[in-house]
Amino acid sequence: MPHKRQGPLVWLAAALAADAVATVAAAFALARDLPSSQPMTALAMVSLAGAAVLFGVAWKIVDYQVVRNARRMAAEVRALAFGGSRTAVDPDRYPLLAPLPEAFGELASKLDLARRELAEGIAAAAAKAEETASRLAAILNDLHEAVVVCNLRHQVVLYNAVAMDMLSGTGPFGLGRSLFETVSRDAVVHMLDMLTHRADAGGRGTPFLAGGADGRLLLQARMTLIRTGDEVTGYVVTMVDASPQVAALAQRDALLREVAEGMEMPLLRLRMATDNPAIVEREAGNIDGAIRRVTAGYHRALASWWPMTDLYSADFFTLVARRFEGRTPVVNATGLPVWLHADSHSLALALASLIEEVSERFGLAEVDLAAICDEQTCWLEIGWAGATAAKPAIDAWLAKPLPLLGGMTVRDVLLHHAGDGIEQEHRAGQSWLKLPMRKGVEVRIAPKPVLPTRPEFYDLDLLKASRDIGEMGALPLRSLTFVVFDTETTGLQPSQGDQIVQIGGVRVVNGRILSGENFNRIVHPGRSIPKESIRFHGITDEMVKDKPPIAVVLPQFKAFCADSVLVAHNAAFDLKFLRMREKDYGVRFDNPVLDTMIMSSYLDGPDAGHSLDEICDRYGLEIADRHTALGDAMVTAAVLLRQIEAFEARGLTTLDQVVKEIDLKVLLHQRQRAF
Repeated sequence: MPHKRQGPLVWLAAALAADAVATVAAAFALARDLPSSQPMTALAMVSLAGAAVLFGVAWKIVDYQVVRNARRMAAEVRALAFGGSRTAVDPDRYPLLAPLPEAFGELASKLDLARRELAEGIAAAAAKAEETASRLAAILNDLHEAVVVCNLRHQVVLYNAVAMDMLSGTGPFGLGRSLFETVSRDAVVHMLDMLTHRADAGGRGTPFLAGGADGRLLLQARMTLIRTGDEVTGYVVTMVDASPQVAALAQRDALLREVAEGMEMPLLRLRMATDNPAIVEREAGNIDGAIRRVTAGYHRALASWWPMTDLYSADFFTLVARRFEGRTPVVNATGLPVWLHADSHSLALALASLIEEVSERFGLAEVDLAAICDEQTCWLEIGWAGATAAKPAIDAWLAKPLPLLGGMTVRDVLLHHAGDGIEQEHRAGQSWLKLPMRKGVEVRIAPKPVLPTRPEFYDLDLLKASRDIGEMGALPLRSLTFVVFDTETTGLQPSQGDQIVQIGGVRVVNGRILSGENFNRIVHPGRSIPKESIRFHGITDEMVKDKPPIAVVLPQFKAFCADSVLVAHNAAFDLKFLRMREKDYGVRFDNPVLDTMIMSSYLDGPDAGHSLDEICDRYGLEIADRHTALGDAMVTAAVLLRQIEAFEARGLTTLDQVVKEIDLKVLLHQRQRAF
């Protein structure tokens, strides 16, 4: 836009310059014509004084006409910027500031247009959100289940009318209030903890039972995690009142029990009082079989109603053990992990109750938990040292009510799973209570392709470096503490730059796999992971980007191992990766080392097949998480225990005896390869 007029500063400056030039010229002329310089000096002073006055007057004009107008215009512009009613700056009010008023006017018009468009967009979005919220509210209120959404502080952020009707009678309920004012804390925290640590289950919704905060309500619930990216930000709980169903089922249960118990004595008398025992025995057997079929069918129907999901026993035992932290007994998770089908919360309460009863009766400071499976069923086991009889007290233990489940008993929980047929057995100097369970029914992990095994590493120097076993060598194998470990790497060539990406280990103490005492770390290798290695272990560059380097993890693993005997399958391979960085990080893996691959070759002969898969197939061991460091370490620990039994059967009972046999085996193997 062209300027309408020039501002006064240019003209004032020009006038001042002309005045100065004229004064100097006059002074020069006077100095030539007059003999004295005094008139010239006086004239110069007068001229300069006039110039100064001229400049002062001019500056006042500029200040009044320009500077003050600029400040007023700035105030108008600020008003426009912060939403004033005017939409433009009037150019006629600021003639000396052109073209700034016109430019600010254009900017104000654009700003006003943007505000209108933004307001329209917000209004449309608000209308859409309100419509969506109305639809969501209609859907939620139309559901027969109570729906509650909570943040990680367990504050209610959304609920439907069914939830209000169901929960308001148990305690204060509403937005911003704690869910625990109406629902028992134990069940919710238990499920949130379990789902947070099982990323594969958090998105599908997992069922569980929860009691009301006042103990009068039993809820059949389902929890689903809310995730923002990889971070859990809250959870959704859907609930129905299970009290009527449980009461009805309990009545039927009592009726069936009454029928079964009422028929027992008449059948016995019938067998004893007749003159034709063959017929009576047959008919009595028919009656007994019919009753058992009805009872078993009822239990199956009951279990199908119960809210169950697949549980990984290692995670489940960890949750149970936490209930005893800081008090006796100490609960140890032992054995290989398996998949169970159960209601995590109610089963944890029942198991904790039995552990408390067992430990109190026998004065126990330590209790073991284990899970075993065969082709048909599973068992949960509670074990303790010594051969003590628990059967006389089992009925009383099963009858103990569980307040957090509305007064249901331990027996009720077990019946809803796989029955209350608890057995006791004694083995390896321990007593075990065995609770029948169901096997996991869902497919846990997509089947992995059959992959080639690592090449065999027979590095005698590596093993010799770990043969300073001292007094430990005279100890029985079963009395030693082992750390069975495995590594996953970027490749098979440590001397050519391949690095560890995962270390997993588990303790074996007194012949028990302490699955709850494990080490499992993903490591940033400091380089990209080749695709051919990702095929094996599934660890990607994305998974390691925020993980610690080996400089952090290696000392941690050494601390975990302490002075135990190290065990690995194809141990020389894993040792090579550990020892290549010892000097860099100030650690030393000088522990005694056993190799299950070499021990397998010694025990079963060179032609039997000694890959981990072949050995597990030979021993009938199931590998739950093959090609993960911890999964392979767990199953290698189970192989170790089988091999210890085999060594003992051959009269090799101490570490020193086994080490000598293994060293001889390695030496002979290397000589055979040389020829």
